[in-house]
Amino acid sequence: MIRTALEFIKKELETYIVDREQDPANYSAGNVVDLKSIMLPNGSINITDTTHITIMVVGVDEERREGKRPYYTPTDDKQFLRLNPPVELDLYILFAAHNSSYETSLRDLSDVVSFFQANTIFDEKKFPALNAGVADSIIKPWQLIERLTFRLHTLSFEQQNNLWGMVGSKYLPNVVYKMNMLTVFDTKGKEKVASVTELNFNEN
Repeated sequence: MIRTALEFIKKELETYIVDREQDPANYSAGNVVDLKSIMLPNGSINITDTTHITIMVVGVDEERREGKRPYYTPTDDKQFLRLNPPVELDLYILFAAHNSSYETSLRDLSDVVSFFQANTIFDEKKFPALNAGVADSIIKPWQLIERLTFRLHTLSFEQQNNLWGMVGSKYLPNVVYKMNMLTVFDTKGKEKVASVTELNFNEN
């Protein structure tokens, strides 16, 4: 589900920047946005100055809310599956601009901010391709997502220093967004319950 969400955002962001810049020589599909770690496990830098933006997950939290209830979904045999409440995750997503031209990197960063200013919520009603990357949603329903929301996450200078120390790279122009993700349900191994077929009322 995290992969589904970020592959979708990568594609949408790249399409947005290509359309916005109208510069095929420098901005074309496939050379604008990368989804990968900035640092490889062996310690070497994993970015190129020929692309523009790299997306990387830098933190994950669970969004805990009171009052979540089990969810029931019908089955083919006229019963219902009792499912756990949906999981809400907060992911902190780094968007680092690293073009060889510093001025271009600043423009790229502005494009990222503009993209999320125009689009704060992503769902299948507005974005039918939200789950297009899921090959088989019946066999692997946990790969699906219902909704994504984005909010700019401001870091202090100390937090930025800690972040780039953790990433293992020198500072690059960047923004961090907090992405809230509402997932669909995992139906494996859950309890089946019979449907209600009649109601009895006691006058007393």
